Amino acid sequence: MNVSLVGNITQPKYLRDSFSTAVTKNVIVVGLCISINYINGTLVHTFIKHEIFNGNPRYILFIHMVFNDMIQLMIAVVLHVLSYTVFTLNISFCCVLLISVIFTTLNTPLNLATMAIERYIAICNPLRHAQICTVRKTYILIGLIWVLSAIHVLPDLFILLATKPLAFFYSSIPCVSDNVFDNPYIVQKKNIMYIIYLTFVWLTIVYTYLKIMFVAKATNSDARKARSTIILHGIQLLMCMLTDITDIITYNQSAGAFKKLSCLHRTGACQSGACVMNSTGQQLLMRDTFTTAFIKNFIVVLVWLLLSYINGSVVATFFRHHIFYEDPRYILFIHMVINDAVQLTVTIALFVVSYILYTISVGVCCFFILVAVFTTRSTPVNLAGMAIERYVAICYPLRHAQICTVRRAYMLIAVIWFVSVVPDITDLFVTLATEPLSFFQTNVFCLRQNVFKDPVLLYKRQTFDGIYFSLVFLTLLCTYLRIVFAARALSTERTSANRATNTILLHGVQLLMCMLSYVSPSVEGVLNIIFPGRILEIRFASYLIVYILPRFLSPVIYGVRDKKFRKCLRRYFVCGLTRIDTRVECKDEEH
Repeated sequence: MNVSLVGNITQPKYLRDSFSTAVTKNVIVVGLCISINYINGTLVHTFIKHEIFNGNPRYILFIHMVFNDMIQLMIAVVLHVLSYTVFTLNISFCCVLLISVIFTTLNTPLNLATMAIERYIAICNPLRHAQICTVRKTYILIGLIWVLSAIHVLPDLFILLATKPLAFFYSSIPCVSDNVFDNPYIVQKKNIMYIIYLTFVWLTIVYTYLKIMFVAKATNSDARKARSTIILHGIQLLMCMLTDITDIITYNQSAGAFKKLSCLHRTGACQSGACVMNSTGQQLLMRDTFTTAFIKNFIVVLVWLLLSYINGSVVATFFRHHIFYEDPRYILFIHMVINDAVQLTVTIALFVVSYILYTISVGVCCFFILVAVFTTRSTPVNLAGMAIERYVAICYPLRHAQICTVRRAYMLIAVIWFVSVVPDITDLFVTLATEPLSFFQTNVFCLRQNVFKDPVLLYKRQTFDGIYFSLVFLTLLCTYLRIVFAARALSTERTSANRATNTILLHGVQLLMCMLSYVSPSVEGVLNIIFPGRILEIRFASYLIVYILPRFLSPVIYGVRDKKFRKCLRRYFVCGLTRIDTRVECKDEEH
């Protein structure tokens, strides 16, 4: 919609297609609708004609989705044609059509999730499938799908009835959802509900796919077929998400990506967003809209839950089997996993708090900042310790058991924490000595530079960062080269040596990702020049890549690549049928 100004009157001016273009578009849309509904109608007819399908929950769910998609397609095409022929519709009639479209659109991803769960039960619990998945429960489930969709749609109608005069429903407008349900609260609620719905469905499909994938490796081709089916569900869900993502992007662009608020100098608040100067020289802060803030926090918390589940499974596997906590290699590994889990939890808590409370007490902020700094610094030192252990195992295999003992592994962990804590705890002592007591009772936006403000601390931090990462990098490089030469000389242990070199390469990648936190401000500045006005999106992407993604590599390096650990870890990701076999395998490894 274009808006033209005439005098003091603002009049909407709609851009419309030429007659030939309009005819072409409508012929294509109607032709596709007829073709697709012919296919869908054939499927529905086949289902009704054969009783074998009527008694199978799998086909009942499938035909419900087909019938639902037929309704959605017909109404959407009717709205498309009416937008060219009539152009404006009575709002009451438009409401009926829009609510029907929204109902059927929401039903599709929910139906996909239930079909994936049915396949999961059929493959992972075949003996109980007939008991769990009955025809009656299937129809109850279909009813639940429609209820969940109604919970999302009907409040919009009630808000519209409560906020609009009766004359509004007798007027005519172009039948678009944003023209009818134009309350800002409705728009924000719609975006949030879409995210929750689609995230729930996406997690369901990913979870069932992983469960079936592990079973497919050990069983027959039916599991592989089910896995392929769920992949197709995922593709279909991604296509469903395009509609909702387009709506959210359109809304955010029309509403403006940022809001400008006054920036408080004492709190250093400009560090959380993008500060600009207005015409009077006053500093302003650009902050996310409610919808954008919710999306970002939802993504971050969701990633945290996923990584916490993976890390929790790895830690549980470690403590359930003696073979692991009697091996220094796995002790160092599990220490890094726990360390990364703590670091991830603290940083995400700070991220969420920055949106909810915005400022917190300096005393509380000091605690969070120091924990985050300690755990961040201990990661590269732990990587160096693990690389040295692999070097001893490959280059001095006969002395490995004598050099790398459990007692020395715990002593090494104590040294790691000592060298991680001592350089940064001095920041607290300097701040206690230079700042008045009242400073610790004030509220600030919780950033390290807002709490530890002495310029000397910045230079000290940069010096120690350079020393730490240089030593760790040299350790990884030295151990990698020594193992490479050892792999060429050894014939019997070449496979183990090659795997050790790959492990240390992954440690190097993880170290480089840890180092990104020190170059990210410069990279953000360059990206802000290339993409002006997108500083908050750039900083959010930087946060995910720099602080969250490296925490994903720790369980991957040992938890997935290591055969011994993977055998025992599988029991937390596969279904009940394979748990017994996995336990037996783990016990055999221990003996």
